[in-house]
Amino acid sequence: GQIYFSDIPSSESTSGQILKFDPKTGKTTVFTSESEKSNGLMFDRDGRLIACCGANNGRMALTEVLPDGKLRTLSKMFDNKRYLAPNDLVILPNGLIYFSDPRYIGNEKEEQNQMAVYRYDPFSGEVTRAIGAAQVEKPNGLAISPDSKTLYVAETNNGSTGGPKAPKNPKMGRMTLNALPIRRDGSLGTKKVLVDFGDQAGIDGMTVDAMGNIYAAVRSANRFGIVAYTPKGKELAYIPTKTLPTNCCFGVGDDANTLYITAGIGLYRIKMNVSGYHPASAPSGKRGDSGWISLFDGKSANGWTPRGEVEFLKAVNGELHLYSKKNVWVVSNAQATDFEAQLEVKLPVEAGGSKGDQFNSGLGFRLIGENGKPKGYQCEIERAAAGKNGGVYGIGFGGWLHPKGPEQTAKLKITTDGLFNDDNWNKIHVRVIGDHVQTWINGQKVTNIRGIKVHRGRLGIQHHGSGGTVKFRSLRFRRIGSRK
Repeated sequence: GQIYFSDIPSSESTSGQILKFDPKTGKTTVFTSESEKSNGLMFDRDGRLIACCGANNGRMALTEVLPDGKLRTLSKMFDNKRYLAPNDLVILPNGLIYFSDPRYIGNEKEEQNQMAVYRYDPFSGEVTRAIGAAQVEKPNGLAISPDSKTLYVAETNNGSTGGPKAPKNPKMGRMTLNALPIRRDGSLGTKKVLVDFGDQAGIDGMTVDAMGNIYAAVRSANRFGIVAYTPKGKELAYIPTKTLPTNCCFGVGDDANTLYITAGIGLYRIKMNVSGYHPASAPSGKRGDSGWISLFDGKSANGWTPRGEVEFLKAVNGELHLYSKKNVWVVSNAQATDFEAQLEVKLPVEAGGSKGDQFNSGLGFRLIGENGKPKGYQCEIERAAAGKNGGVYGIGFGGWLHPKGPEQTAKLKITTDGLFNDDNWNKIHVRVIGDHVQTWINGQKVTNIRGIKVHRGRLGIQHHGSGGTVKFRSLRFRRIGSRK
């Protein structure tokens, strides 16, 4: 994978940019030249790039950086007041996001009465103040332990907000590294100070390795660099840097034991004897299931209604089996407007024994109409080599929305070549918010489009072929935001 990092200008008139470094080629390119003062960056489990954008003429919000480099605001206020300057973030394997909101620079009005760490729930859009100034005066870098039970918070109080009323000779506050237990509901317990830097500058950004050790960008004037600590705060190692460091992170895949460091105006790397930990790629056993609702109990077809003739719809060994000699939809009782849904599907080799009659199915969403074939949308899954896996089809709403036209179809066939598992289960994942649809097949993002109709509708599964049994399992969904 590539390394993404923010280039933050001190000038109020310059937006800043996000750069990406390719470890294989050694080349650095511009991902977006208008980052609106992005600072901390992290990918979530679905490959979305989430960014904290600060003040000094920045967006002052928690954002998603879209594939085209444009920003989408996720949250810009708490209690109807603008954030001070979102700085750093960490994303739990279950999707919850913690982000720090200090202020180090910027002339914007300070609406919040304290610097804090907030918790953002991407499924409901709810924001909670997780840590206030009573516990941590000025939070900066964040990290979590590999077991998701501890949040590490750098307290880096330089005594100034950098605004027009900032003192010329600010009095420095606390400089500490803290550990706070993460409760099952996402709230935080009482902090424990792991390291106290006294009258020296403390930590900017930080990360952890697979063993749970903490790597911190320490900015003390007499000993700056990357310092590794145990989870209890004991120093393990010191990596000096030529200039003051700002952050660090490990690579992924074959590059997982490389530690990348931003310092001054450069990006540096060093090989380590341990791999890093990334919540986005944490084993599924460590991922929480906050907000997920099962659509199948594994024992019966309760909650599912065929919209046509079927030979059978039944539970078999924890799987939902659907057999029909005709094309048919089966709809769920579950309804939602904004949501994400997942299922696994296994298609028969041939549709009813007719050689060459390749089978397809799909996950339907926003399905409307109480009788007969529903209207709505479908994420496609099909066995055909030249299929449109992950494409979005409008059922009664315009046909193919993606791919649309020969050029898009040809491109999709190339990007999804080999994506379908012939003899195994295939995972469909769909996220729908407003008119925006994103789809993934077996973990690979396929569709990212806007323009669908916004209405409440049912979820559904499809049998599209003249015979054969389609098998489904792990059917679930969760609602997002206030529109149910």
